[in-house]
Amino acid sequence: MRGQVTTFGEGAGGGTITGDNGEIYNFSASSIRSAPPLLSGQRVDFIAYESVATQIFALDGPPASQALSVASVSGTFDLGRVIQRTFNAIRQNGVTFLIGSVLLVGIPSLLLVYGQSRLLEGQAASFAIIGLAYLLWFVGTYMLQGMVVKVTVASFNDKAMSIGAAFAAGSKLFLPLLGVGILVGLGTGLGYILLVVPGVILAVIWSVATAAVAVEDRGVTESLQRSRELTKGYRWPIFGLAVILFLGSVMIGMLVAGIGAATGGSFVGGSASLGVNMITTALSNILTSVIGAAGVAALYYELRSIKEGVGPEELASVFD
Repeated sequence: MRGQVTTFGEGAGGGTITGDNGEIYNFSASSIRSAPPLLSGQRVDFIAYESVATQIFALDGPPASQALSVASVSGTFDLGRVIQRTFNAIRQNGVTFLIGSVLLVGIPSLLLVYGQSRLLEGQAASFAIIGLAYLLWFVGTYMLQGMVVKVTVASFNDKAMSIGAAFAAGSKLFLPLLGVGILVGLGTGLGYILLVVPGVILAVIWSVATAAVAVEDRGVTESLQRSRELTKGYRWPIFGLAVILFLGSVMIGMLVAGIGAATGGSFVGGSASLGVNMITTALSNILTSVIGAAGVAALYYELRSIKEGVGPEELASVFD
């Protein structure tokens, strides 16, 4: 979000910002991430949460890149900032993400559960349904990743992408993201088979490879190398973020299992109702897919900000 400082007093310990959307946001001095004091009328970039502005960067006066490098507190990785940006992006682009995730992940999930239920009943057509569902889910997952990353990064500079443009971006990125997915899957899979730990290490090292493909238009192997460079020095906090996202997915899974048990089924086997199973499975896959992809985009932005001083304007210029 961008806006203009309306009032600021160091003695008062804060002030107000008028966002470009016309809303007024309060802020405290501790939320300022630029070295010089803010002045009334100064343009700023900030994260808006309800009526509060946080992570405030000065856009005029000192160069934005200088403000961002100072804001990073000498390269400090802020896990809370990544999580906040993730959910702010989801909130700001809720309609686009909802439509995209329902079409690309939700419908294939519905088909898959339906086909599996017919398979238990011995229906021959169930194999065709399951095969189609896996194909659609496979293609849709990579398209959704590209779509969410593109839209999320654009939103960091208050640039909205239409649903059509978002789908076009996802379609264009399918093949390179598929290539990245194959290499990452093979590498981490082998690591997990050997000692588990190497697989975790590789997963962290390559955690922003998909964002490098989507934002920087890099090739498959280049994106893996780029991710390795960006994550260097910050892999422990990235691992912590991965653990948080994993626990979040576990909680979503437990919620789905609880719904299954509450509707006449078992905690493990799901609901006795086919309709409930279809809806809960689709919802679970939608949530984990969108949160995961938006989280990768926010992580990528954080790493580029603290390592290269790249701000939202420079990062989102790839869409111009």
